[in-house]
Amino acid sequence: MSTEPSDVYAVIRSGGKQYRVSPGQRLKLERLDGAAGDRVTFSDVLLVSGGGEVAVGAPTVESASVSGEIVEQGRGRKIRVFKYKNKTRYRRLRGHRQLHTAVRVDEVSLGDQTWTAPVVEAPAETEAEAVEEAVSLDDSTDEPTAEVEEAPEAAVEQSGDDATEASED
Repeated sequence: MSTEPSDVYAVIRSGGKQYRVSPGQRLKLERLDGAAGDRVTFSDVLLVSGGGEVAVGAPTVESASVSGEIVEQGRGRKIRVFKYKNKTRYRRLRGHRQLHTAVRVDEVSLGDQTWTAPVVEAPAETEAEAVEEAVSLDDSTDEPTAEVEEAPEAAVEQSGDDATEASED
């Protein structure tokens, strides 16, 4: 593999639309069958560009395929469809949310050549997680080792007496 995955792309057809995809890219398509985590392969590849060569199909490239993983199934934002006819008291308001599937493209292959997405490393530890690990618990009582000062009892009782005097007046 002499070319970088960012230099490689393919044009696929899905749901009546054409999409330009590269390995590692995430895109939203019209609804596809399957659950999150399932593998999906697109054989309707119209063009592949990689390795300094371009393969154009008539209408599709026979030895090309694009595969990926379904990330999520979802619905788009709501749109309002409003019909109106003047002077006839005709009004119709309907809402619609289009179903979509988010797919992460893992590899583009053309014959014996295959380009894969770069490996994404796990995110580094956040500061909040580091702080949680730094706080140690006392093994005998399962409480934090930091001491907390308690409020004096006399102050608590005095505030209670003031409340009763105010209610008597």
